[in-house]
Formats: sequence, C-alpha cells, structure tokens
Amino acid sequence: MKAKKNERVVYFDILNIICMIAVVAMHVNAATHGSPLVRAWKSSFAIDCIFYFAVPVFYMLSGATLYNYREKYDTKSFFKKRLTKIIIPLIYWSIFIYIFKVYISKELVPATGVLSFINMVIGNKIEGTFYFMFDILGIYLTMPLMSLVLKKENNKDLWLIVLLFFIFNGLLPNILPLFKLYLYNSLQVQIGGYIVFVILGYLLSTTDISKKHRIMIYIGAIIGLIYRYVTTYIWSMEQGVVVRTTWGYTSWHSILLACSVFLIVKELSKKINISNKVEKILKEVSSCSFGIYLTHIMVITCQSRLLHINHLSWEWRTFGIISTYLISLLVVWILKRIPMFKKVVP
Repeated sequence: MKAKKNERVVYFDILNIICMIAVVAMHVNAATHGSPLVRAWKSSFAIDCIFYFAVPVFYMLSGATLYNYREKYDTKSFFKKRLTKIIIPLIYWSIFIYIFKVYISKELVPATGVLSFINMVIGNKIEGTFYFMFDILGIYLTMPLMSLVLKKENNKDLWLIVLLFFIFNGLLPNILPLFKLYLYNSLQVQIGGYIVFVILGYLLSTTDISKKHRIMIYIGAIIGLIYRYVTTYIWSMEQGVVVRTTWGYTSWHSILLACSVFLIVKELSKKINISNKVEKILKEVSSCSFGIYLTHIMVITCQSRLLHINHLSWEWRTFGIISTYLISLLVVWILKRIPMFKKVVP
C-alpha cells in the first residue's frame, strides 16, 4: 500500500504506537538485565524477546517516511526541520533529567564543571535510553545520501544488499560463536549503524511482499525469537550472569522480528476499515510517542518511589506497562498544549 503524496499512512501511526508500548514494556521489565538466577528474570526476558522489535521498527519508520523528503523540501530545510526536532529535546531533557537524578532520585553523581556536564550530555551519560536520539541523529545525517539511493530502479540491488547484510552482518557473526568459530569483523557489508533498517523501511513500505515470502519471514522470526531466548537462558544459567552473545538489533533474529511486525501491521491495515475518527485518535496518540520516550523513565521512577513498587513483582511487570504508558501519554498530551513546551515534546 503506497500512500499518495501528503496522504497520512495510518499503519505508520499504528506501528509508532505499538513500538512505544514495546519500549515501555522492556524498560518496565528491567529485571531482564539483572541476575538470571532470580525467578522474575525468565518471564522478564521473555517479554524482552517478544518486544525486541521496537527500536529497529522505529528506524524502519524513518526510512519509510523520509526516503522521499526531496519531494517536499530541500536538504537544508530537511536538516533544519529534523535535527532541531531532536537536538532541542535532547538538550532540554538532558538538563531536566540531570537535575531530577542528582537532586531528587539521587541516582547520578553531579558534574564537576561545565565541561564535565557537556561531556555527560554528548557522551550520553545522563540517561542511558537517550542513545536512541543519537542513533536517529546519525540516520538523519545519512538521509541525504540514502534519499539518492532509495529509488524504485535500485530495488533489486537494495534487496541484494539487505540479503548480504542479513548473512554476513546478522547471521554468521551470531551463529558461528555457537560452534566456537569467529568471523573476522571486517568481512561484512560496510554500512554502519542501523542503516539496514532504513533500507528495509523503504522497501517494505513501497513493495507488496508475497504471502509466501511473508510466511517465511514470520516463521523465521518465531525461530529467531526462540533461538535468542534459549541460547541466552542456557548460557546465563550456566554462568550466573546474563550472557548477551546472541543479542543485538542487527542480529538475524532481530531483523526478521522487526520485518514481521512491520508486515503484519501493514497487511492488517489493508483489511480493517478504520474510520476517520479513529484515524485522528491514532494520529494524536502517535504524535505523543517521542514525548513518551523522553519522559517514561522518570514516570517509572516516580511510580516506584511513591508506591514503593517491587520491580520484580509480576503485578508491576505487567500492569506497570499500562500505567507507565498511560501516565506518560497524559503528561505529554498536556505538555504539547502548553506553548513553551511544544519544542521539547515535538
């Protein structure tokens, strides 16, 4: 389903909302990164495996929505529009969360000076989850080049690059260590970061994937999900610490999982008649996702302190997902209606 120019693509909004809920689910289930010997770890890690698609799909949405930016404005306008949308919130929320963590939650050691603070911001030492903004900035800096490549006449070559990336970057480095074999790290497709997801976002959004190939991707995603869980479970139980050998967003299982979620939502959107009213609601909720991402960690902290929450309890690891998302959504929805906050929760 290819949208007309300036027509809003509803399934992009749906994916945006689902991915933000998935991010919240993984962060509420932070027990994933604790001791694997704790009872809660098994179910928390299962949730992490299921929702692992969130960040890759966000990168894919960047490719799907920005590959043709030249049809709307020039590169100078693109940079002005996109970079400020990230940089202003990054600076503001870094300062705000720094104050919050130093003086309220007492989680952070104060900077020793201005230079120290700047290093904390640009080195992402204030809030770890803000790595996403640096990744997105990197993608935006690369989009002028990608916009020249992501064209219909290049699709066959792009699919080939994705396949080679899947094999040499995602599959072999992930599978071979199981047999104590290690591929020299330069033998890979030399596109860094998460650009492969930008390419995939463009390809999957503009191409009708056959039912046969979709089913193959879905089956591969299920196998990959089980693979990540089982390998991590076995090694982590043996060593008493979480072993991340088979993790990584560019791993084969992550690529297949992200593609599956993208395609499932895309295909379902073709079959479901969504009213204009629901479309408007989806658009409104989707527009809050970036703000939710910026604020949800503080919402988690505040709930924890006010309600004395046990983060290992099943109640928190399930209902905490709902409460964190809804509270964050409400906070952001209110902030977006206050003129002075519009640029910090764009």
